[in-house]
Amino acid sequence: MSELTIYQRITKVFRRMILRTFPSCREIVHIISASLDRPLTFREKFLMKIHLFACKPCVRYLDQSAFVGQAVKIMDKRDKLDLFRGTLSDSARSRIKSALAATS
Repeated sequence: MSELTIYQRITKVFRRMILRTFPSCREIVHIISASLDRPLTFREKFLMKIHLFACKPCVRYLDQSAFVGQAVKIMDKRDKLDLFRGTLSDSARSRIKSALAATS
């Protein structure tokens, strides 16, 4: 295992400091969810961006949430109702599988 460069050490210390000083992942998840529904305040944007700089799992959560939001937007009304009821038609299932396969 190679030694960390000075830049990597500074970045690691800075990220730890951010995660200890700023809101937790649990709080940031609420901000991320809100960002999908409404414009964020300046404070919320600032806290989210600083946290995302230091926390890769929250970056993945943001990406996944945005993907699901986009997928729901392109579904037709009947499919959305079926999805929320917990049932999907075979054609809706195959369209979703195809869309997911196309993005991987």
